[in-house]
Amino acid sequence: MAIICTGFIATARLTAAAQGVPGIAIVEYPPPNIATQGVAEIQRYASTLLDKVIEALTGPVAGSCETEAKDIEPGPREIVISGSLDEVNEFFYENQWTDGLPIIPPTIEKIEDFLKYTDRSPDEVIGKFEPTNREGTVWKIAVNGIMAGCRPEYMPVLIAIAEAMIDPHYPLIDLGTTHGTAPWLIINGPIIQQLNFNSSISTLGPGRQANSTVGRFTRLLLNNLSRFLPGLNDLSALGWPGKFGMCLAEAEDQTPWAPLGVERGCKSIDSCVTVLTTGAFTGAFTTVGDTAEEHLRGLAGYISRSITHGSLLTKTTRHVVVVLSPLVAQIIAKSGYSKQDVKEYLFKKARLTAAEFCALEGDFVREIDLFKLAAEGRMRKEYCTTDLSQLLPITHSPDEFVIVVSGNPMRNRSTSFLQSKGHPVTRKIKLPTNWDELIMNNLSRQGQGKK
Repeated sequence: MAIICTGFIATARLTAAAQGVPGIAIVEYPPPNIATQGVAEIQRYASTLLDKVIEALTGPVAGSCETEAKDIEPGPREIVISGSLDEVNEFFYENQWTDGLPIIPPTIEKIEDFLKYTDRSPDEVIGKFEPTNREGTVWKIAVNGIMAGCRPEYMPVLIAIAEAMIDPHYPLIDLGTTHGTAPWLIINGPIIQQLNFNSSISTLGPGRQANSTVGRFTRLLLNNLSRFLPGLNDLSALGWPGKFGMCLAEAEDQTPWAPLGVERGCKSIDSCVTVLTTGAFTGAFTTVGDTAEEHLRGLAGYISRSITHGSLLTKTTRHVVVVLSPLVAQIIAKSGYSKQDVKEYLFKKARLTAAEFCALEGDFVREIDLFKLAAEGRMRKEYCTTDLSQLLPITHSPDEFVIVVSGNPMRNRSTSFLQSKGHPVTRKIKLPTNWDELIMNNLSRQGQGKK
């Protein structure tokens, strides 16, 4: 039996069914948001639930689960519809298999084209996608890649992304949170040039097929395997454009340091993808000056005040991703700063006062015993202070800062964002044995097409 607030019923039923208890009894707590009620009001509502709880625990167990979405998964080679492009798109839209935008129909012929770019069996299960526990196969990855508008040669990248998203360290199950978090991809290695990813001006903007469609692939994968649909498993309060998918390539030819992929264990000759999450960006902020210290001071100031996510104090991990423009990164490196030096600087200087933490946390700080949590090892002891002017770190260690170089090489603009749950996950992009031949053939065909 579960007591569920209004608005979360469909999510609870779908999750329960995926976890093997499709007949779970649910008692509905009527108000939509318990966090907006006072103690007396909560007690008044809760007192009316006792009889319903007893009935749910002692009554007959339901034998089936109904959800608020059409959720029947077709077989791998099943033809679900034949018709015009408009008819196919309308059918997919009605079945909630799209992100609301038109898709490319995933025909058998197109799927087989994608499968040429991997040595893996189409029926291979790479893992299960929470919270539905649907199996993610190589075939399904190709289907969602086609729908997103990807080229067949992107297939190795798509598989690596899917593998990273189901890693236990990645917060997949939290992507339906009311905060509106979404996957965010960083590409490294030779594949950036081979597949024409944008790592320069407007790196996260429209205009480049690789970035746009590979980013969109994550949204469709979440829609169709995790079933993160608005009102079902996705209860984002507002959502934001990043939920359509974000893919950034690092400017490896302009970074003064080892790129992120190498830093996270990949070889420079290999390609890899790192998958993170975020709910918003700070915007592209400006730092000025011709010395490293001037830019680092500006970065620390902007980054610390971009942290607006609640419940900071008890998070087990707290990664802050900083995207530096090549221009800013080179000025900093020219003064002798390594990437680790930058992380150490930001850990020491990008801080908030205890008063600012209290303002961010609101009632959370006032209603819990911080000292008790610290004694239990559930919170860092330095946050337990009665001095509201004391400066406190926004990460647990310097290594929770993730530094990436990308964007307009002529501008002094950078950005940052917070991954408040889980860890970034990096996966090597495994290429088929005949990759070089396939890529050369593609380049030849594309060159002929341009002519």
